Amino acid sequence: MKKTIAFAAGIIFAAAPFFAQTSYSESDLVWKDDFDGNSLNLDDWNYEYHEPGWVNNELQEYVDSKENIYVKDGNLVIQAVQKKARGGKTAYTSGRINTRGKHDFKYGRIEARIKFPSGKGFLPAFWMMPTEENLYGQWPKCGEIDIAEVLGDRTKEIYGTLHYGEPHKESQGKAAAQGKSFSDDWHIVACEWEPGEIRFYADGKMYHKENSWYTKRKGFGEVTYPAPFDQPFYIILNLAVGGNWPGNPDRTTKFAKNAQLLVDYVKVYQKKSYDENVRKPESGKAEFRTADSDGNYIRKDGGSWNFLLAQGGKGSFDYDGGNIVITSDAAGSVDYSVQLVQAGLPMLKGAEYRLSFDASAEKERTIITAVTAPEAGWIRYLKDTKIKVGPQKKHFDFTFKMNDADDPAGRLEFNLGNQNSTAAVRISGVRLEMVSAPQNSSGKKSVLPDGNLVHNGEFQEGENRLAEWSVSAKNGAKFQVTNTDNIRKFRAENPKDAEIRLVQEGIPLVPGTEYLLSFDSSSASSGKIKAEISGKSFEASLSSGEKKFKFVFTAEKEKSSALSFSFDTDGTVLLDNVRIQENAMLVNGNFSSGLTGYEVYLNESASADYAVDSLSEDNAFCMNISDTGNLDWMIQLKQNGITLEKGKKYRIEFDAKSTIDRTIMFALQRDGSSDNNWIPYSGTQKIDVSKEFKRYSCEFTMNEQTDRAVILSVSMGAVNDKQITRKHTVTVDNIVLEEKGN
Repeated sequence: MKKTIAFAAGIIFAAAPFFAQTSYSESDLVWKDDFDGNSLNLDDWNYEYHEPGWVNNELQEYVDSKENIYVKDGNLVIQAVQKKARGGKTAYTSGRINTRGKHDFKYGRIEARIKFPSGKGFLPAFWMMPTEENLYGQWPKCGEIDIAEVLGDRTKEIYGTLHYGEPHKESQGKAAAQGKSFSDDWHIVACEWEPGEIRFYADGKMYHKENSWYTKRKGFGEVTYPAPFDQPFYIILNLAVGGNWPGNPDRTTKFAKNAQLLVDYVKVYQKKSYDENVRKPESGKAEFRTADSDGNYIRKDGGSWNFLLAQGGKGSFDYDGGNIVITSDAAGSVDYSVQLVQAGLPMLKGAEYRLSFDASAEKERTIITAVTAPEAGWIRYLKDTKIKVGPQKKHFDFTFKMNDADDPAGRLEFNLGNQNSTAAVRISGVRLEMVSAPQNSSGKKSVLPDGNLVHNGEFQEGENRLAEWSVSAKNGAKFQVTNTDNIRKFRAENPKDAEIRLVQEGIPLVPGTEYLLSFDSSSASSGKIKAEISGKSFEASLSSGEKKFKFVFTAEKEKSSALSFSFDTDGTVLLDNVRIQENAMLVNGNFSSGLTGYEVYLNESASADYAVDSLSEDNAFCMNISDTGNLDWMIQLKQNGITLEKGKKYRIEFDAKSTIDRTIMFALQRDGSSDNNWIPYSGTQKIDVSKEFKRYSCEFTMNEQTDRAVILSVSMGAVNDKQITRKHTVTVDNIVLEEKGN
């Protein structure tokens, strides 16, 4: 429900037969809400507030009005309301509630008895999102479980869906109502979520199950299965109006009782324990189409083309020996309303391709062509390209490089919908050929998108979460990666005279470059940890409290590019967050690696949540504030461990904006956590931010003694003693700190 993507082919689903019934019983019940009070129980539920168009081009505003969300006759009622706004325009309000922070669940059977609304444009949903969305990254990397969705104009069908991955993938099942439709009678809907399988049910019958999913950040390795569905999720109930999937209400849509999502109860069942030691099922090797003798990947038989209509599009398609004629009777409301596609095109990472064809039309008009990824989040290998065609046949030729992971299921599209014309189009001589093959990799690791040369330095990828690492253990030593509450650290159990060596080969060092090696480590007993890289050796003394260790070195030619750790202690050692990066002053200033390098402080007197937004922003930090608290420091974005040297000049700059006009504050300051001395070396800088990004900067001289533990703080609390309780978002991006010289 978070982000529905609608396409000409419709949403891909598996219409599976019904399977066996649940294995859960009433003795497994851990939480329920029967909605038997006089109002929504706010000890269990939160209201959500969102403007129209917030996601999926939906029309409704989500509010907490008693007109939209109320309890009556033992049922929760979420009511969509149609109103006349200023200027005679139609507006809609509706309700959305969740259990986040009040009832969060990891695994179990999540069930509700629901009667769904009916009418074009309604999309009710019973679904789940992760409590800590940034654990694996924003949607879809974080995962989403849609337990039940029913389109208002197709109420005899129900959908259950998983969203996951980077790029986005989904697994969807569909079931028909047994008896009366999902809007004419009550139905029990549920999912059973276990570490290695998620199952979807309607009226006690399982209609869809999935056991193969994944998550990863672009450019990084795949996180160990069963991520992302191995973390706490919360429950959501909402009724959307309009949008990409259901379409908008029309003249047939009735509101009042037709526009009600009724919920009799929500129940959650859990087993006492779950076995998380599961492996992802192995998938068969993908088959890639081969080109014909002329080097063309396009199949010339008519059966390889698929003509698709959606969102009001009408038309027909004829194929005769390589000549395509597309006739449109109605253009529809979106570009893919009238669409011709050929799927199964092999896309190899690093290869360069050329698409070419001839095209003409009865009258001057436009069409849109692209090469897309229907099984990889609909990314564009060849971006949507609008071309002009007319009575005179023209030749078109486009070259593009494939920069994403290998894909055996690329798709060529010709889109004729919603372009102010129904003129017939002729296409011939379609060719897709590989201009240059991928270059062979030397096998050397690449630098990760966040600038780290160490792969899987957070110990959460691959089998046993040790991808890219090799471990040798002697004389009774033991090792593992911890996974308590999704906190992963390498754990070495090192009894006396035992030996453990942790190694990563092939670190892509550039000779002559200065690097910073850093890691977090602790030990229950005194001892040392030793790191070796490029002929250099570094030792650090360990204690029970976790510390961050940093070492600077210059890579030398013909020295070992392997990074190794050994442990000189009689006890347990924990190791995490291993990084080697160029020795820059500030880490991850463009937030390309999420919140790596940063910490966020939220005082209990303030109310806010935060994320690195890669959907509407280009990886920018967003703080969504409901209440700033009454002091400026109560909401902060911070980066610790910055070095400023006495007498040197520095410049800090960054982009910032806010959805309301307000003042924020920033400083590079001393860490005063031990003595309350927070002297701002840069001075305390206050800046006015508004709805558009603006770049802000400050130059200063470090007049105090050299400090290697400086804190960068961007404060978004009550700056100038102005407490703000109006909901708003402050966005920060592209932070740069540099030395300016004397």
